[in-house]
Amino acid sequence: MKKVRIIINPISGTGKQEKAILILQKLLDKSLFESEIMYSKRKGHLTLLAKEAAEKDYDAVVVLGGDGSVNEAAKGLIGTNTVLGIIPIGSGNGLARFLHIPLSLKQAVQRLNQFNIKRIDTATVNKLPFVSISGLGFDAHVAKQFDQSRIRGLWNYTKISLYEYFRFANQKYLLNLDGKAIDTNAFMIVFANSNQFGNNIIISPQAKIDDGLLDVCIVQKPKLYQIPNLLLKVFFKKTHQSKLVEIYRAKQIRIELKSSTLLNLDGEAITQNGNLDIEVNPLSLSVII
Repeated sequence: MKKVRIIINPISGTGKQEKAILILQKLLDKSLFESEIMYSKRKGHLTLLAKEAAEKDYDAVVVLGGDGSVNEAAKGLIGTNTVLGIIPIGSGNGLARFLHIPLSLKQAVQRLNQFNIKRIDTATVNKLPFVSISGLGFDAHVAKQFDQSRIRGLWNYTKISLYEYFRFANQKYLLNLDGKAIDTNAFMIVFANSNQFGNNIIISPQAKIDDGLLDVCIVQKPKLYQIPNLLLKVFFKKTHQSKLVEIYRAKQIRIELKSSTLLNLDGEAITQNGNLDIEVNPLSLSVII
């Protein structure tokens, strides 16, 4: 009998919490799992609940939420023997999509019952963990605006992105990728552990989540006439073929900054002061796929 803690983020993106709980209670195999349901009550609480479960040797922590909730749970589970399960009910569900975890609630619970496990990399920016995507520039700017909006979903994210496109310019960055210096102007720089932001918006089609490397995507601001072609490449998973996108792979990355910057950390916008040090923590988290 496996001991499982189910943690629900009551304010996660799409309002499917109650339906997801009912399906979980109905379909989770009670001959395999002894489960309990808990709610996160504030920012950071989900991490504490996940960490406590790991310290008590729970077999798994199952999160009902989106990429932000997954990030919070992962912080408490990285480097432990407790496995992360995901019921994706967020706005973008980037990690779930990348790992081919079904967005159907019933199918997602059936995956939990199968309990197939994959070890994946995680990474940190200035010791702050992320699992899927981090970035700065336009990416982080939009994440901040989206976070401040009451409306969730792909349409609102797209609307904000289009509005902010006209207000945001390329910025100068000095990068060091495993000792290789790169001086560049960029619209955004994305550190991709998985391949996407969410909603199948693919930034790095060839990213692997278990290779001990991050894909460092340096993106130039498209001119208006270049946007349709870039969107087609995103849709057909050919972003790496765009002239506007350069992709490098590295284990350790430093970005030298002279002032504070916004950073996207698995969809959450946070402010960082000073240089950014990014590194991979190989095969540090187990996930039910």
